[in-house]
Parts: sequence; structure tokens; C-alpha cells
Amino acid sequence: MWFKQLIREETGCATYLVASSETGECLAFDPLWEIEPYLREAASAGLKITHVVDSHAHADHISGARRLAAETGARLWIPEHMEAEYPADRLSDGAVLRLGEVELEVMQVPGHRPEQINLLVRDRSRGEEPWCVLTADFLMVGDVSRPDLAQDGRDGAGTLFRQSIPRLLALPDFVEAYPGHVAGST
Repeated sequence: MWFKQLIREETGCATYLVASSETGECLAFDPLWEIEPYLREAASAGLKITHVVDSHAHADHISGARRLAAETGARLWIPEHMEAEYPADRLSDGAVLRLGEVELEVMQVPGHRPEQINLLVRDRSRGEEPWCVLTADFLMVGDVSRPDLAQDGRDGAGTLFRQSIPRLLALPDFVEAYPGHVAGST
């Protein structure tokens, strides 16, 4: 498995590329508007971006997912509950994307946004257990996400604490968490 974190220093937004070392297939998770860094990183590693995933409707940056999918011919994925007026394939809780030895399992974690998903990453060449989780804006460095951007804050917070946080806490302790924002971000 190949893994790369990309950070936009101006906003502290973190996005990810995950790829199969066996097949060269690559997935871009929550790409930002400027798609050139994703194209450059994939090309330099000899990878082809075949899947592009947005975890939720973003309020803090403009997504480059549609641009990146169009440029690369990749399949565009969005959460099943996300409102969108453009064509995209839908990801539901428990769905699995496979890229060679890499499996990415969808975890629906509402609260920040009702449609929010995370991706639980397994590298089957290393073992059956998950290696990391891409948490997007659900989990921050030292905090959880704002629950008041797409719904009443009390409703969002209740959903976070009753439904989503227990799912995260149920993961094995060795699973690494990679958030959608780095410490000190806006």
C-alpha cells in the first residue's frame, strides 16, 4: 500500500491519496480545488487516480473532486445522503472500495454533517485488521467537529456523541486516525 497526506498550509486542510502498490490504482480523499498536487504526486509514484471521494459537503473549502475525476477519468464517489445536483456514485455505510490489496470501508459518522463518512483503510498485504481511518472533518486534532453547520447544534452534538463517537471508539487502539484538518488550522 502507498499512502500520502497532502496539506494546504493556508487553511490547514488535510487530504489523502491511498493506492495499491500491486495494481497502481489510487484513491483521492477530499481533494481540494487545486488538483495539480494530486496529479503530480500520483504521477511521480507511477499511480493512476481511479477513485475520487468527497466525505461530505464542505463549508471550509471548495472541493476539487469533480475536477479531479474529470481530469483523470476516475470514478466520483459521494455519501449516499449528500445532496448533489451532479452525477456521482453513492457510498453507503459498510460499502467497501477495493484497490488491489487495499480495502477502504465506508463508516457513516453523522453529526458534523448528516451525510459525513469516514474511510477505514485495510492493507491486506499486512493483515486483516484496519491500519488507519480517514476521518475528514468528523475528528480533528484534539477535538471533534462542529455539529452546528448543517443542523441545529444540539441535534448534531447529540448525534455525534450517541452514534458516531462510539463507532470510532470501537476501533482497535492501534488504528491510526488521519483528520481533515491539522493542528492550528482555522
